[in-house]
Amino acid sequence: MKYLFAIYSFLVLFIGWSQPILETENRVFNASVHEHTGVKQASYLYFDSSFVDSSSTITIDVIPELLAAYQSNQFQIRTGISTLFRAQLHPSLRMFADYKVGYSNADLVRYSGRLQPKSFFTNTLSKGDYVYHDLRGRISYTPNSIIQLQTGLDHIVIGEGDRSLFMGNHGVPNPFVSLRAKFWKLEYHVIQQLWKENIINKNAPKGNASHYLSFKPTKKWSFGIFETVVYDTKDTLYNRGFEVEYLNPLIFYRPQEYSLGSTDNVLLGANASFQWKKKMIYMQFILDDFVLGEIRARSRWWANKYAFQFGFKGTTQFKNASIFHRTELNIVRPFTYTQVTPGAVYGNVGLPVAHPLGANFVELYHEFVAEKNNWVAQLWLQAYLKGNDSVSSVFTYGGELYEPYNNRPTNVEYGYTIGGGETFRALQLGIQLARKTGQGKSQLFIEPRGIVSNTEGIVRGNFFLTAGFQRTLGADRRNY
Repeated sequence: MKYLFAIYSFLVLFIGWSQPILETENRVFNASVHEHTGVKQASYLYFDSSFVDSSSTITIDVIPELLAAYQSNQFQIRTGISTLFRAQLHPSLRMFADYKVGYSNADLVRYSGRLQPKSFFTNTLSKGDYVYHDLRGRISYTPNSIIQLQTGLDHIVIGEGDRSLFMGNHGVPNPFVSLRAKFWKLEYHVIQQLWKENIINKNAPKGNASHYLSFKPTKKWSFGIFETVVYDTKDTLYNRGFEVEYLNPLIFYRPQEYSLGSTDNVLLGANASFQWKKKMIYMQFILDDFVLGEIRARSRWWANKYAFQFGFKGTTQFKNASIFHRTELNIVRPFTYTQVTPGAVYGNVGLPVAHPLGANFVELYHEFVAEKNNWVAQLWLQAYLKGNDSVSSVFTYGGELYEPYNNRPTNVEYGYTIGGGETFRALQLGIQLARKTGQGKSQLFIEPRGIVSNTEGIVRGNFFLTAGFQRTLGADRRNY
């Protein structure tokens, strides 16, 4: 099977289109005062700008990929074929679909396999290798300048950072329906998503409903308010199914949760950014739970669950080269995003929906991207401190999202600090050098990375080398 996919990849003719990091960020910096960039229209493609004219257009692209990685004395490969479909059937109706099928022997353990595809379906083969099916797409209907309806299978990305404390694109895509309404300087999003968890070898669905209201008074300033709720579609007493109470776009979820008498997981957040020229300062704050008196007392109560993000990014031109840079700080308290049951955890198929590190960490991330002609160079540096749960302990210290928060140490209510539990420190340095081919539609690349970690005084160093041929659009990023 694996040889068949590899041979087929090299034989297939390929065409495509390119939208690397620099083009994505340039669209943000070039946005008009009427354009809100806090909610990305797709995980790696600005769906609204897929077509620049009003004529009917259909595009089908087939692109092969072949990647190989050496890490920890293991050799891993991933190969596949991508079929990308775009159609504008009417000025108000657009469609986008991306289906990638291939073979991989990379570990499926969450975020440990450096070539692991974030696929919606997986067929396991012998010896742990598998065939993956990465499917995502959208249908968008925009009858006028005020309303837009979308449905599909994709990520919902909210925020200006590489990571997001609300919703990011590091996990697995999921089914969704969204409504966007624009009026004056306001933009309102109502989002319904279907997530799932693998519980006792069975897929257990769960629901998510979100509101995001953004206000852009000037071209420089943008503010947003975020509210989301995660609920188990099957309670211990009855099958709830899809919660119709959360369909109302004009309610607050917390009072509605209390009226239902449920144990749903409600989070609130705030988003802000300030832009001048080709630079931007941005921030996010998300609140899971808190008691103001405990914060004032600095008691480090376990249920004071919140997170911050501060970032700075910009683009510039230097001797005909386009340069993008970003510095980002993320701080997430222990037990943030957690719940008692997997059906209420702020996660999907065992992976965090927001930041890939989960909770109980502080991270400093920096990246630098330079592009000239057909060459692209990326450099990233990640340093973080995280508290993990020790394998020798039956208790959780708030670093694992899927560990119930009531499994914390007995009678210990206070003193929870970031890094508590088994303290893990890591420093990662990665470089990717890529050469675009086929008019920028695909690329050959080589990517060495090194990680130095310290677990309770035990220092380890790991070197990873990844290389291959991949499409430019939606190329994997192993920067976490």
